[in-house]
Amino acid sequence: MKKIYIIDDDHDIVEAISMVLKANNFDVRSQYDNENVVENISEYGPDLIILDVIFPEDETAGFKIARDISRNKEISNIPVIMLSAVNEKGIYRGQFTDQDIDPSWLPVTQFIDKPVQPKELLKIIDSTLGK
Repeated sequence: MKKIYIIDDDHDIVEAISMVLKANNFDVRSQYDNENVVENISEYGPDLIILDVIFPEDETAGFKIARDISRNKEISNIPVIMLSAVNEKGIYRGQFTDQDIDPSWLPVTQFIDKPVQPKELLKIIDSTLGK
């Protein structure tokens, strides 16, 4: 069973995604803040990470978390899907897309706008995991 770790402060989003993933035979864990993320990922050992950008404590936390993951040799090989409403909220200039993915600035596997349909998310996850 593949394991997915969700990092998002929106409890409703996490619960909705978790239900879909669990119904499709994924083991899911999550956290709602940006505390001790690298340690929590290392402990759980997921096959994939779903990461939000904006947290109440820090509007750039998701970017920082993605960079912390990429710098940690133990977990840097885990694919990261950045799933965020950052474009919808308009707090940053321009729009983020997969074209912004960069090993040092935005080290994620894929960038997806919220909201995303469950079937589309599953398709992306399956593709990312090579299913």
